[in-house]
Amino acid sequence: MITEIAGFNETAAAALFAKDAHFMLGCQFASLVLDTFLAGVLMMQMHKYFSFQKDDKWWTRAIVIWTAIMNTVVTCYYWAYMSYLFVDNFGRWLPWLEVRWLMLMPTFDVMCVAVVQAFFAHRAFLLMGRNWFILGLISCLILAACGGAIGVTVVFGSQESLLGANKSGPTLITWTATTTAADVLIAASILRGLLKSKSGWAHTDKLITRLVRLTFEAQLPPTCLSIAYVAEWSVTPSSLLGALFQALQCKAYTIGLLFSLNSRVDFTGKINDNLSHNPQVYGMTSRSGRIQSHGPIDAIQVEVETETYITGFEPSAVVKKQESLSDIEEGHKGANLSTTRLTQPESSVPF
Repeated sequence: MITEIAGFNETAAAALFAKDAHFMLGCQFASLVLDTFLAGVLMMQMHKYFSFQKDDKWWTRAIVIWTAIMNTVVTCYYWAYMSYLFVDNFGRWLPWLEVRWLMLMPTFDVMCVAVVQAFFAHRAFLLMGRNWFILGLISCLILAACGGAIGVTVVFGSQESLLGANKSGPTLITWTATTTAADVLIAASILRGLLKSKSGWAHTDKLITRLVRLTFEAQLPPTCLSIAYVAEWSVTPSSLLGALFQALQCKAYTIGLLFSLNSRVDFTGKINDNLSHNPQVYGMTSRSGRIQSHGPIDAIQVEVETETYITGFEPSAVVKKQESLSDIEEGHKGANLSTTRLTQPESSVPF
């Protein structure tokens, strides 16, 4: 049993924490309760993902499995830490000055967060037309965040007590600032790529609008947590309130990841339902953004899809018997053929 830390014995530690006892206990209990609650939310998301997306890409499933493992490690670690404080050392204040438990949290955190950010960075890379500059910049920020988190573990772990937390300032600010910068750049790139993808088709534009909202919902909570952590540490570096923000970061990023992945199931179902009941509508807009109309028609409703390829001369009819009676092919003598396919017999129109 430890009897002294950084010159503090049990009596001195009790006197040091006496005025902030309720606040410190509240921070630690809040960390445990919120982390456990979010772990339950995460389990439900995992169940949905592996139930409906078993055929997802192997590297996406690997990311999900890795983040699940890291979140399980963090939750178990917090339970062990709380057991150490409130069971093994019940009624004692001296263990609250120890740094050996808290110093590992930044490393655990970045091992999960960096993987999630890498996943979204790849999405931003694709949406920006394989922009290697954006990918390289985001990768540098993620690597800097990893270095900062490991630096916090090393510097903070070398302190004699919790009161030396302010010594890890440069590494902690590097970690949180680069994490926030990477989040902002990823979100901005994804939003720009989505907005550039609007084509004028009603269903497509509606889907893109929903994807923009989903990006905000998935990226905003962890970004706000990073900003709050920096602000709190700048005011009270040795307070345990920062441990609360840090406890939520890992779960917030993973929940955002699975929220984004599971939304594909909902989107697919709604898109198929819309396309099966409603025709695609294309709004003809002028440069001023107003819909142009000729007479009573405000838009073009596309109900029949026709593809025609004409490459030769001397027309001759060619009819092939296939399973569907609605397939009609017209060709030309020679090697080059012209094909016209009408999706429904009653949809044919005279030319």
